[in-house]
Amino acid sequence: MAARFTMRGTHDGEFFGIPASGNKISVQAMNFYYLADGRIVGERGQPDLLGVMQQIGALPAP
Repeated sequence: MAARFTMRGTHDGEFFGIPASGNKISVQAMNFYYLADGRIVGERGQPDLLGVMQQIGALPAP
């Protein structure tokens, strides 16, 4: 099973060593879920980390 979603929030704490900027962020993510007997037994996810880093000011935006 898979899910695509948007993560939204405010960068109000350290993230990967980047001090809080107070910037609002909105990025896409996708998770894949592994099922067994109708239950989730594992998860693997991939957010748009480049987008996050650009929005918090750690990298230049295009």
